[in-house]
Amino acid sequence: MRLVSCLGPGLVPAPPPRRILAARVLAAGALVAALSSAAAAEDLSDVIPNLFGGSLGTTIGQDGVSRASQEPELARRFRDLPAVLAAGRSQAPIPSATGAFRFGWDAELDTFVRSEQSLGPALAERATTLGKGVLTIGYSYTHSDFDTLEGDSLSNLRTTQPALADDFLESLPAGDREMFSDDVIETSLAMSFRLDLFYLSAAYGVTDDIDVSVALAINSIRMRGSATAQILDPGDNGSTYFGSDQQGVIRNGTGPICSEAFRCAEDSFDESASGTGDVYLRGKWNFANTPWADLATAAVLTVPTGNGDDLLGFRDPTFTPWIIASRTFGRYSPHANLGYAFRTGRDVSQLQWIVGADARATNWLTVGADFLGYHDDNRDNSNDDVIQSALGAKINPFGQFVLGAGIQLPLNRDGLRADIVYTGQIEYTF
Repeated sequence: MRLVSCLGPGLVPAPPPRRILAARVLAAGALVAALSSAAAAEDLSDVIPNLFGGSLGTTIGQDGVSRASQEPELARRFRDLPAVLAAGRSQAPIPSATGAFRFGWDAELDTFVRSEQSLGPALAERATTLGKGVLTIGYSYTHSDFDTLEGDSLSNLRTTQPALADDFLESLPAGDREMFSDDVIETSLAMSFRLDLFYLSAAYGVTDDIDVSVALAINSIRMRGSATAQILDPGDNGSTYFGSDQQGVIRNGTGPICSEAFRCAEDSFDESASGTGDVYLRGKWNFANTPWADLATAAVLTVPTGNGDDLLGFRDPTFTPWIIASRTFGRYSPHANLGYAFRTGRDVSQLQWIVGADARATNWLTVGADFLGYHDDNRDNSNDDVIQSALGAKINPFGQFVLGAGIQLPLNRDGLRADIVYTGQIEYTF
């Protein structure tokens, strides 16, 4: 595992105490992740493609060695799991750099005064910035238990494919070809897939209109499952068998099909990985304020310090420009964010948008709702249009301390999805 330091001596002037605190928070997170990380027995992205040894070997003679081999159709659905997971990971946005508080100079009072505004959105950005010299540090946690893949339950995934590869069938005599061409392999998989994603972040107001921030992701992933492949003979006119060299082949099983030797194969997995993910460097410029909308532009550079093959991060750098619009009207603050994540073909680029509003119920309580969308520019039709709804709340129990919590619910079933995504957040402003 690689750890990349984004704060280094000699790069910036000696920081004041509050910047030192933020740096220590990020460094502590990196150390905890490094100490707790565990290498998986194999790359998590290869676990499902490697089921049954990565191929299904069949023959027309019982007890024979495999003479026809093909990739399990089930494995194809997970062939590029890091790219499929991109939308799932994006559903846990890095904590907002907006900050819950903004202070302006009051000439009459000869001091800085806290502005009357909401505590901010939970998932989106608002156009206004922190203010010169203001520092916030934050911590967030998102939990996802993925339930479906393109609408199919992960606890009951099934695929069917011919038992014999086409080239092998073509090599058989006509009579054998007719006898065995209707045989199929039915593969079933019951699995669970959990993602816990943490962010440690710090944001600083360089000027009244420009913010910069850094965030470090820390991940924990676990995948468990069991799979069975069985050969079915719909015509009952002569069955194909798995070869004796097939990984996981059952020689003496139970049930109407698996009780016959070499008609079934089994496999299972229980793999996990944890450790540091990617580093996110972000800047935001609030370039215009009008009576109807405050406008800003932001840019996020994702540095791939996580192990992408173990699903702990993206495999290549990502650059995401954003356009942000928001405005406060009394107690209500609508907002809209539109961005595009430019990635390589391995991780696929992605259009991202968030629209919603938050409302200041009291000076210490803000509630909000959002709609989130992701559209992947990939070739296999996964993650085409991922749409989520989100509900959240923030409270200010004392001082400059803010707690937040929220949930996301799916509005469609494209991509790899969880029935509920849970998020919690802590933020402190100096």
